[in-house]
Amino acid sequence: MRINLKPNNLLRIFLGLIFTSAGIYRIFNWQTAILEISKLNLDSVYLAIFIIALELVGGLFLIFNVKTKKVLIGFIIFLAITLIWALIISGKSLLGNIAELFTFQLTPTDFFLHLTYLIILLYLLIKK
Repeated sequence: MRINLKPNNLLRIFLGLIFTSAGIYRIFNWQTAILEISKLNLDSVYLAIFIIALELVGGLFLIFNVKTKKVLIGFIIFLAITLIWALIISGKSLLGNIAELFTFQLTPTDFFLHLTYLIILLYLLIKK
């Protein structure tokens, strides 16, 4: 089997690995997953199970290029709702901490964010 290393495929696999990893992390850190949902003023074990299933199944589907368009639409809707909800419940706090975006901290979040920037830049370079 030959793997097609076009930028679109690499990004699809990259996102698939991210979502699959997030689902696996939540399984092994169940209390953290519940706490994360409660910070969004939502309180449901069923919601945590749904999110884990979405991340695992959707991530694997992206990795193996199965029903990709439907999975992408599902993740777009999921992330859009999450981001809008986060703005509704803590928009002022988010804006108050905006400087965090422009300072590099030696945290996994910042490392991953900058890795994502690097991948996007490489993709744009390859597409030129």
